[in-house]
Amino acid sequence: MAAGLAKTVERLGVKIYSKTAVKSFKSGQLTTEKVTINADIILPCTEGFGCEKPSQKRFVLPIQSLIIATEPLSDDLWQEIGLNNNETFGDASRLSTYGQRTADNRLVFGARGTYQFGGQPKARFDDAATTFDATERLLREALPMLASADIPHRWGGTLGITRTGAPHALFDRETGIGYAGGYGGEGVGASNNLMARTLVDLVLQKDTELAGMPWAYRGTLKQHIKRWEPEPLRWLGYSGILKMLEYEEEVLNNPQSPRWKRRTVNRLASAAIGLM
Repeated sequence: MAAGLAKTVERLGVKIYSKTAVKSFKSGQLTTEKVTINADIILPCTEGFGCEKPSQKRFVLPIQSLIIATEPLSDDLWQEIGLNNNETFGDASRLSTYGQRTADNRLVFGARGTYQFGGQPKARFDDAATTFDATERLLREALPMLASADIPHRWGGTLGITRTGAPHALFDRETGIGYAGGYGGEGVGASNNLMARTLVDLVLQKDTELAGMPWAYRGTLKQHIKRWEPEPLRWLGYSGILKMLEYEEEVLNNPQSPRWKRRTVNRLASAAIGLM
């Protein structure tokens, strides 16, 4: 559970239990590795890790977000890059690419995402030597002045994506179970503020502006959130769409690509995105 969301729900007098200790939950009861807890309200806001519980598995797609960071860069390099004022940036491609300058003058750069068959979350990246090759290559292509810059730091994490790509805050009054998630990589602001306050209003049954927003639901996941397809369709679909988007990027980045090919691949990529 995000720190901001945890602090918000604690104001309700609700105890917070680590997701790693929870084995199962149902209406009025939560079972951990050591004890069974009776609770009127249970809020399993575990985002991409919700797939570990059968009741949430089909409603969230756990994607691994990949990040790299350069060595501290010189003032001359920052002048050439154009981020002297600590700007953040992101491109308009279908494959998300983003970056920012850190306080110690490193460039933090993130891109794309991976999906493991079976929808397994990933908390360790021991295969960093190969997993991050594509991200590093993309950084050097986007900013060729960093061709020789050392990139000593690589890490990643699991985020959750819903079938519609939209986040949600949901509370079922009958069971006392509520959820918030599906941020698709935008959870830092959404979970710490917007969704936390929305979920609290739903739990307290307040008739507020937030409780009436399109992302706020009263009821169960099955009633309101579209499910992902079962495996292997989910893995095949995600992998195929990702390959299509990578091919589109390759064609559009090649100035020698004929116009008909650029139009065709763009239409195919749009159709692939539509399947999501």
